[in-house]
Amino acid sequence: MPASKKSADAKKLLAGSDKAGAWKRRAEHRAPEILAAARALLEQRGYAGVSMAQISRHAGVSEATLYKYFDNRQDLLNQVLREWATPFIEDLQREIALVTGLRAKLTLIAIRYLRGMEQTPRLHRVVFQEVRWNDYVGSPLHRANQRFAGIAVHAVDEAIGAGEAAPSANPAIVRDLLFGGLEHIAQRTIFAGRPINIEVEASTLAGLLVDGIAPRRAPAADGDEDVAQLVERLQRAVASLRPPSSA
Repeated sequence: MPASKKSADAKKLLAGSDKAGAWKRRAEHRAPEILAAARALLEQRGYAGVSMAQISRHAGVSEATLYKYFDNRQDLLNQVLREWATPFIEDLQREIALVTGLRAKLTLIAIRYLRGMEQTPRLHRVVFQEVRWNDYVGSPLHRANQRFAGIAVHAVDEAIGAGEAAPSANPAIVRDLLFGGLEHIAQRTIFAGRPINIEVEASTLAGLLVDGIAPRRAPAADGDEDVAQLVERLQRAVASLRPPSSA
């Protein structure tokens, strides 16, 4: 074969190889580009306002291409939310392992939670207002939130085991009070466009959960009303408010 022919064939092979390599590199970046487009639309238009057709246009690919990477719209949006939440949770798990004391751990959780809201308020708003009410239970985001909330539960369990918290402390209720309080703090500040001192708010909430709101006092005397007596008294009071049943 003439040298010129060999040279031309070699150039064709190289050109073909370059095109194949470029296509492969493009394909590797396509899923992240689709996820980025979907996230931008999710923040702009909300959960109900995003369709596969809109995502494909925003990502600059055909709608058929979306289905090469994701089963359906729900699968795609679940992946967006999973990629958003997972690094946040993993970072917190690493950080909290370096912190000792229940108050410090709850404060760290609260700071990270509020800081995350401050950094991505639109996506948090979508999650609170729409996603949690649409096939949320059992979804990837639900499982991610369980992992996140589990960090607080584990911190309380550890504190009980170490004698730092009372044996009667209920980790699940502490978790609910913590995240419910944080959500309300965010609603009146971050979501309302008002200034917030995240460290102060987080520390205050954690302090209330750990110390309570009643002033410190000596242990109850024998004659003081205990919890069981209080519950019984309240039950009698409630019963007295019910109208007598007719014979």
